[in-house]
Amino acid sequence: MAEFNEKDYKSFFAEFEKAYNEYENKVKERRARGIHDYNIFDVLETKEVKHSKFIASLLDPKGLHYQGDLFLREFINACGISDFGLDASNALVYREYKNIDIYITDGDKHIIIENKLWTSDHDEQVARYIRIIIGEIGEQNEDSLSEIYERILVLYLTPSDDVIKKLDGIDEVKNDSLIIDNNEIAFKHISYKKEIIEWLCRVKDEITNLMDLTAIISQYEKAVKILTNQGERMANDIVKEQIRSNYELCAAIYDNFKSVEIELTNNFFEKVYSELNNNLEIQDNWKLSFNKFENKNICVIEITPEELKYNKYVRFVVERKTNEILYGFLKNNEEIKLKDMNIQAQYYDWYLAGDFAFESMTPKDFILKNIENENSVEEYINRILSDIKKGKDKLKEINNKINGD
Repeated sequence: MAEFNEKDYKSFFAEFEKAYNEYENKVKERRARGIHDYNIFDVLETKEVKHSKFIASLLDPKGLHYQGDLFLREFINACGISDFGLDASNALVYREYKNIDIYITDGDKHIIIENKLWTSDHDEQVARYIRIIIGEIGEQNEDSLSEIYERILVLYLTPSDDVIKKLDGIDEVKNDSLIIDNNEIAFKHISYKKEIIEWLCRVKDEITNLMDLTAIISQYEKAVKILTNQGERMANDIVKEQIRSNYELCAAIYDNFKSVEIELTNNFFEKVYSELNNNLEIQDNWKLSFNKFENKNICVIEITPEELKYNKYVRFVVERKTNEILYGFLKNNEEIKLKDMNIQAQYYDWYLAGDFAFESMTPKDFILKNIENENSVEEYINRILSDIKKGKDKLKEINNKINGD
């Protein structure tokens, strides 16, 4: 690879800025002509919540769309699960039923829909939901356990149709079934890219005379296409061409990208640590430590209760991984089994859940959110102080429970 000097880089970035400005001008022109990317679904809540809510609202035969079981029937057809035998005309649809994203039942058959956008499966979610439904069915009748398992279908919804090889808490994932507790349960992986788009197209064909409802579904269809990279977002061809024309130089920039990313996040957390270290609340009640990230998982910020006398405990951390920055209350020892002690936990039983703050972000998203904001260090510190203050008493109870006190 050729060696590039300062002049090469400055020239490239000047050309790149010119190209990007040209692109921005074209975007403004398109917007002035009424061509835009605005979509009502882009401004509603978090991604998984808004998608689950909208899908459930359409699937519900008693929904405000007043189309009865039409949308549910078309969903069943689009997903290719007609042979499962759910009676759409008698079905009830629930959102967040005992934390299940979407739960559908006709009283005899049961469909669990787990909606996964950009988060991975964790905390034995699917396994836990299956056991919840198994338990409820078992309380209502005297069928054998194998017969009960036959009446449940799990639909695992993701953006694309990549093969699902493993689910937390599931013994084995097959193409059309799951093995759990030595029992087999019907399973199908569906995607926004295929089944959801097909379903929306089917639905629109059925309601062409209902213009207001068609418009809403078309908006949602557009949101799904953008989600799965099938949308008609304004193409950034000018910038792409600039990269193609300067590929070797861009490759040199790319080679240094990770080190700059690490430097930016380390500098940010060092500032956070410095400010926290001068805070009286921290000085009086907590032990504070800071570690730089160097391509190895580490707690860059660690705040432990001052009076803590145990070797096994939970404390507040900001944990830096290669592709993830975690914020929350983390146990310090894998021997601590939080769920076994009926303590709400998440992220593979490592972080406290429930009333305790938790966040997971990619380094890129973290930098874009925080580095350019001149008030971000102060805001981040205030957030930490607020979260440890709210969790202080409960954290003490949990640490006592972990150690049998």
